Amino acid sequence: MHVPVLKQEVLEYLDPKPNENFVDATLGFGGHTEAILEKTGPRGKVLGIEWDPEAISRISKQERLILVNDSYSHLEEIVKREKFPKISGILFDLGMSSSQLEESKRGFSFQKNEVLDMRFNPEHGLDAKKILNFWSRFDIQGILKDYGEEQFAESIARHIVEARKRSPIVRTFQLVEVIKAATPKWYHRKKLHPATKTFQALRIASNNELENLKAVLPQAVSLL
Repeated sequence: MHVPVLKQEVLEYLDPKPNENFVDATLGFGGHTEAILEKTGPRGKVLGIEWDPEAISRISKQERLILVNDSYSHLEEIVKREKFPKISGILFDLGMSSSQLEESKRGFSFQKNEVLDMRFNPEHGLDAKKILNFWSRFDIQGILKDYGEEQFAESIARHIVEARKRSPIVRTFQLVEVIKAATPKWYHRKKLHPATKTFQALRIASNNELENLKAVLPQAVSLL
């Protein structure tokens, strides 16, 4: 299983004890879940929810681990369907893993020349190509500003619309070149890559991340 960076911090805050049950709503490659299972034996269970089918396929089945390939926005429904017992804590590790950046081939990384998909689950959501090639300039500008806090959102959105008139934007390196053309040279010399905020915004929009989080938080509170 994947070794998470903040494993000790997660264990400190969740404080799992023998025979308690937990939900890992963002299972990923299972690093946090493995640590929780070690603390909750011999009968404690973990309900592991993961939207990325590739990630969940890598998790080894265990007697005390229930695996569900679904969005955490359906948390209450999943808990009810799985008849999961009393819950002592729920974990959300938001964002994405280094493995998804390096291995998914879905265009999450601006350092690899891949097709712009950016969906955690390729069967659901709106792939980034559709956003880039069919959304209005103002809608693209809106997500760059709201989800990426990109200071050059207006310029980047305008350049995207101009570029797609010449050729559809379908690959990561195409988008990177558009972003570079839309931003000043000094912006390219900063420690943060000039495409970082745009890629973040597109990923959040493609996966409906903020709306899903708003939907799940009241559910999580009601289950505890």
